[in-house]
Amino acid sequence: MRRLAALLLALPLVASADTTLRFCAAGSPKTFDPSMTDSGIDHVAHLPIFGTLVEIRRGTDQFIPGLAASWTISPDGLAYTFELRRGVAWQSSDEFKPTREFNADDVLFTFGRLLNRDSAFAKALPGVSPYVASYGWEKLVQKVEKLGSHQVRITLAERDASFLHALTLAFAAIQSGELGAQLLKAGTPQRIAQLPIGTGPFQLKSFRLDSVIRYAKHPDWWRKNEVPRADQLVFAITPDANVRSQRLKRNECDIAAPVGPIEQAELRKDPAIKFATTPGMNVGILAYNTRRPETSKLEVRQALDMAIDKAAVLRTVYGSAGTLATSPIPAASWAHDATLKPAPHDPAKARALLQKAGVLPLSITLWAMPVVRTYNPNGQLMAQMIQADWAKVGVTARIVTYEWGEYLRRIDAGEHDAALSGWNGDPEPAGTAGQLACGAASGTFWCNPAYDKLLAEARQALQQDERKALYAQAQRLAMEQLPWTPIAYGRPAVPQRAAVKGFVLELDGSMYFDGALPR
Repeated sequence: MRRLAALLLALPLVASADTTLRFCAAGSPKTFDPSMTDSGIDHVAHLPIFGTLVEIRRGTDQFIPGLAASWTISPDGLAYTFELRRGVAWQSSDEFKPTREFNADDVLFTFGRLLNRDSAFAKALPGVSPYVASYGWEKLVQKVEKLGSHQVRITLAERDASFLHALTLAFAAIQSGELGAQLLKAGTPQRIAQLPIGTGPFQLKSFRLDSVIRYAKHPDWWRKNEVPRADQLVFAITPDANVRSQRLKRNECDIAAPVGPIEQAELRKDPAIKFATTPGMNVGILAYNTRRPETSKLEVRQALDMAIDKAAVLRTVYGSAGTLATSPIPAASWAHDATLKPAPHDPAKARALLQKAGVLPLSITLWAMPVVRTYNPNGQLMAQMIQADWAKVGVTARIVTYEWGEYLRRIDAGEHDAALSGWNGDPEPAGTAGQLACGAASGTFWCNPAYDKLLAEARQALQQDERKALYAQAQRLAMEQLPWTPIAYGRPAVPQRAAVKGFVLELDGSMYFDGALPR
């Protein structure tokens, strides 16, 4: 901690020719490859670097042109033709010096990486993008064609109302085809995860694991005349929410990753601190590993669910910063089914279900998040409360935790019985609902063809009322089968120094730092 404080204090804190925006981040990114992660910590670190074909106007759900200057959609809804922006410069680094500007080859390279499991990059970095899985892109995207140096057509297998929104997300960020070719020639495709080259407002200068990330203003960013930026952007890695809060109060950072309810209450007393807020497009969950013999049984999942005193968890862990979750889709989403009600807290019925399932006494692992998130501000405390609730019905839970990146990796490998996690959603519900689709990285390994069919029909429907009805059916099915126990919807609130200008918190809780100035 002393070393980190020294690093922060070494940053410019007095007037100088350059401005430095300091962000106290909640953790280190596990990768700088936006295509292969669904970690919120990773995406916060990626957003300054990369650009997407389509963007969303800050603080809204309105699509605006990005690297695609314009687009048209065929009458049948299957073909999207993008006119690409000209004159967009790539960032450079000591290891990569671009010789050309952004063009159609970069779009083909990016989609080739996302969709081709047999590519050298896929083999070097095993796995498929969690978002590609949740949005069903491997089946959905049929062709990506270069029509000209700055024109691309993407053809879908079926209509998909979520497609344009998916293009705004970090996983669909456009990467340099020229860099990809250089890495392939050198026989080091795996280096793409450590060598991020984008078209965004800031370029990576250095990264020290669990310590600091330094960015510099991309001098040739295509929006440079439209949006103000700090000259330097520094992420001070500060996993402890209380330490983040104290650093913000001491003016050692300008903006901080979300903190817990206790820290929020203290910060709100300080006139030098303000908060950026937005509706909570997130859900905190307990995921059951359905590959395990015990938690593969519906009666066991139902029992574990109703044994948890969720109202007490909400009061103790969230305070006023959350509301009780009633479905996997956040209450702030237009697709949320407000008619759903969670099963009541009923320890006696829970014990009876466990006895009927023949699993008592039951011993399982309960994985506790090591980081503060809006959807779960205190994973350790929540795990302890659930552990105590389960003990009352004959279930012994051993609490397990790891560093966040390792935690996610091990959950993806299915090492847990039950694990606390969550999802930061967005105005398009396909991504959140898709976390429970077959093959998605939801921590459940649940695969229900009827659920997947409902999601596919919801993506194909173009009228919101029709989509809402289909998502309502999907939510009811998920709550009946309980691969997740939804716990709460958090209320995002990002603390910042009152002097900061221009910072906007997105509807999904995403944080962009272009447009924000420290004073």
